[in-house]
This record gives sequence, structure tokens and C-alpha cells, in this order.
Amino acid sequence: MIRIITGLVNGGKSTRFLKLYEESGDGIGLYAKKLYNEEKTIVGYNLILLPGKEEIPFICLKESIYQNENCYLIQGRFAFLKETFEIAEQYILSSSDHIPVWIDEIGKLELKGKGYDKLLRRLLKSDREITITVRDSLLVDILNQYKIKEYRLLGI
Repeated sequence: MIRIITGLVNGGKSTRFLKLYEESGDGIGLYAKKLYNEEKTIVGYNLILLPGKEEIPFICLKESIYQNENCYLIQGRFAFLKETFEIAEQYILSSSDHIPVWIDEIGKLELKGKGYDKLLRRLLKSDREITITVRDSLLVDILNQYKIKEYRLLGI
């Protein structure tokens, strides 16, 4: 079963994701925790490995890095650490096959074959229970790219 939490950008998808994860009491997951500056503006994200809540640097503003650094994937105004995706993939794939998987979020990087793309493809072939977050505007593209036919939409 694939469950998809969908909504607008900054519309509460991640909050809903975390609430549902905690209510389920089951699974292994990847949660993108927002980081704010003093003006309450988002300046990046750390990746939280669930359930243990280990926090790993993940995303920063692209203007805060050297543009020629090869350790980042650039998408929009953000720079994603490639190494964090590798850690996340290893973390999920090292878990037991019967444990549900939760991923916050699948988006434009995955549509380009980057980010969690390889991980999601492996999970979809495994018949594991999967819960993901996806922006409303990307939902159809994600469903088509990954050939997801059977799923359950969860609103915010």
C-alpha cells in the first residue's frame, strides 16, 4: 500500500506526516525538519532518521555554498547534501522488509532521477507499505514517473 500526503508548499504536509508517523507507532522514516533564522525564515533542513531521531545536516540555501562544490545537488534556492541521501538510503534499506517506510518528501529532484529516486524505485518493487509526502503540483508527475497506480491520498 502506498499512502501519499499531499498539499501546497509549506501547507502542512510534513507536520501531518510526523503526526501520522507518531500515531502509527510503527515504521522507519526520513523526516525533513525545517531550520529557521532569527526572522523565522527557512534557511535549510536537517534530516531526522525515525524512530531514533538522529539528526543529520541535509539542505541549506544555495547561496551559502561554493557553487563549484560537487557534494551538493541544487534545486531551486536550496543545496542538498548528496551524502545525506546516501546515508538515508542505507538506513532504510538496512531495515527489515516488513517494516513500513515513511519518506518526507518526494519532489523535483526525484523527477530528475536524483535524491530519493533510486530508493523509492527499490521500495516500490518490494511491496513494502510506503507513506510519502508530495506537493499537489507534482502529484501527477510523480504518479506517472513511478507508475504508481494504486495509492491512497491523505489530505492535510
